[in-house]
Amino acid sequence: MSGDIDEALVGLGLRRTVPRLTILNLLGEAATPLSVLDLHRLVTSAYPMVNLSTVYRNVTVMTGYGVLHSIEHGGQTLYGLATTPHHHLICEHCGLLIEVPADRLDPAVAQVMADSGFKMEPTGQLLRGRCRRCRHAVHDAS
Repeated sequence: MSGDIDEALVGLGLRRTVPRLTILNLLGEAATPLSVLDLHRLVTSAYPMVNLSTVYRNVTVMTGYGVLHSIEHGGQTLYGLATTPHHHLICEHCGLLIEVPADRLDPAVAQVMADSGFKMEPTGQLLRGRCRRCRHAVHDAS
């Protein structure tokens, strides 16, 4: 992934700094999007001199350039790599966040837009509901 990251940054005219590369590598390894505070904690475990404002500034810049995407969840902004278009399923009960490749939902989204005449952004939809575990927990409790 490191080569892809280097190429993406250079292609956008962004400098390849240690904090920036570390943030991108951490997000590439993460199973879920991360907050600035989580990223800062992880970055400083390897580079203690990196401060919170540096992490915040870098995620803001990279989001602006389309390298990262952000979503609001649980009262905070979470960041993830914007390498492939995807949507998010969010459990409103436990907070589970699942990424779904956009091509799995695109046919349904296209049909809804054609039927309704509504124009939506092609990716980055947040679909809220209850995950399997929480649905079963509610069912088992009744």
